[in-house]
Amino acid sequence: MSFAQRQWIRLQRFLDNNDIDVFFVFQRALVLIIDYGMKILGPCLILFACSIISGLVYVDFTLVLPLICRQDQNVKYAFHVCIAAFLVFNILFNYCLCVVTKHKGENYDRVVRELADVTNYEYPENEEEVTSKKKDFERRMLERHKRRQENRAMREGRTAEREPQRNPENDAENPPTASVPEDRPPPSWLVLKPTEWSFCMKSNQPKPPRSHYDHVTKSLVLNMDHFCPWMANCVGYFNYRYFLNFLIYVWVAMVYAVCISFNLFRQASRRRRRGAGHLRGTGRSEDAGAAAAAAASTAHNMVPSADIMMMTRDQRSQITFAFMLCCSVGVAVFFLMSFHIYLACSAQTTIEFHGNMERKRKARYRGVLWSNPYDLGWRRNLLQIYGTLSVWALLPSAREPNYLPLPIPGEKGKRKTRSKKSEGEGGEGDVELGARGQDRDEEENSERAPLITRRMQIIQV
Repeated sequence: MSFAQRQWIRLQRFLDNNDIDVFFVFQRALVLIIDYGMKILGPCLILFACSIISGLVYVDFTLVLPLICRQDQNVKYAFHVCIAAFLVFNILFNYCLCVVTKHKGENYDRVVRELADVTNYEYPENEEEVTSKKKDFERRMLERHKRRQENRAMREGRTAEREPQRNPENDAENPPTASVPEDRPPPSWLVLKPTEWSFCMKSNQPKPPRSHYDHVTKSLVLNMDHFCPWMANCVGYFNYRYFLNFLIYVWVAMVYAVCISFNLFRQASRRRRRGAGHLRGTGRSEDAGAAAAAAASTAHNMVPSADIMMMTRDQRSQITFAFMLCCSVGVAVFFLMSFHIYLACSAQTTIEFHGNMERKRKARYRGVLWSNPYDLGWRRNLLQIYGTLSVWALLPSAREPNYLPLPIPGEKGKRKTRSKKSEGEGGEGDVELGARGQDRDEEENSERAPLITRRMQIIQV
């Protein structure tokens, strides 16, 4: 027996004697590696993203714009400079706010306590009340887990009654397989009611609806969507508007860059092909060389000579690389932006999207119709994020969200207390749906309130 085999047997005996779950240890080690890896990778990706933005801005202002605008076209040049500067400023503004926004502190406490008042939840004020809330949550989860086991046993009993009687002689030869034990209990947020609070064991504090604990930032995030390594921060309630605007402006900027640099990219590619053909044709006859020179002069006359003469070899390389990078980033951001626009219009986060798919599957299996209890319609869903449905919502603004994390129709869903900086930024965030404003909102609340009440009575699947 080799030394490695003896050490492996010794390790197995140690794990068996101490009753250590190898899978649990491996899982915890993997989580720690990923968490600390994300902390190290985040700043590197931020620097990489800033370098990409800086490089594209440099190529656009120093190379592309001077080439597409002649010296006598000052108005056209100023127009393109204003558009490019506007897009760059909005990209950097929203990106910086996505990075620096924190999901804890005074703003978090203010929103959570106001949400607790609206949902009639007694928020704990001391350690004794926190311990009481923790025990109450554990008791509720234990009761629901037992109820799930009882329901599963009843379903298995009905299935056994439908099956035909088994022959004892066949059972002796082919014994029946044991029933499959119940899988690991689902997360608490999948079995709780839409407005029901839970308790976070990792942060030891009450857990509002739709919130999740982020292992990287070590904080409880309201309306957590995902952790973005490119921003080294978690995307949630306080910075989701910045994240969505960042995707929109990046995609618009990529489309704009592709449009203004397409002719230059085509000329640079044509010049490259012509140069490659010249290198390949060095061994041809003089007649073939003369024909190639005539064709080159004809192609040269078809394209403005000033543009081609101004493009050196390095400039052609920069334009080609920037054009291909804009195309790649534009396509990737388009799919990500489309997915998040769908999530925003349907009142879902990325985490809730996967959970809702499982709920729909189970509801379809039981023959019932399931609907998202947080969905108030795409107009009101966007209003929950932006605070207004006008074009001004896309302009840079550092104000806090106007609505609570939990979609609640009417004035109860609006935040009453915000920071002084957000309260002093005018009333654009309080604009309601359309021109009729508050009157229309009150009329629709009276008709929509029963529907919301029914949606809150979600089927527990």
